[in-house]
Amino acid sequence: METSYYLTCRSLTYAQKVSGALSAAMLRNIIVRTPQHMSREGCGFAVRVAASVLSDALNVLARSNIPPKRVYRATPSGSFEEVPW
Repeated sequence: METSYYLTCRSLTYAQKVSGALSAAMLRNIIVRTPQHMSREGCGFAVRVAASVLSDALNVLARSNIPPKRVYRATPSGSFEEVPW
């Protein structure tokens, strides 16, 4: 199973904007609720992408001027670790 990355967003509307930009670039993604221990401000939303498209996804978002708040990698043990981007 491929590693997943979570691009956290400040709101559902922002997550939809991120997802739309990625979909327009033909990058598979899905909007998910941010796991509670990942969100520092309470509930939130994230856009999940596969490791194979992470670099392309971040480039698309940079060009679209809609960066994620933070990026997390799901570990094989089920925890999450923040990754610099």
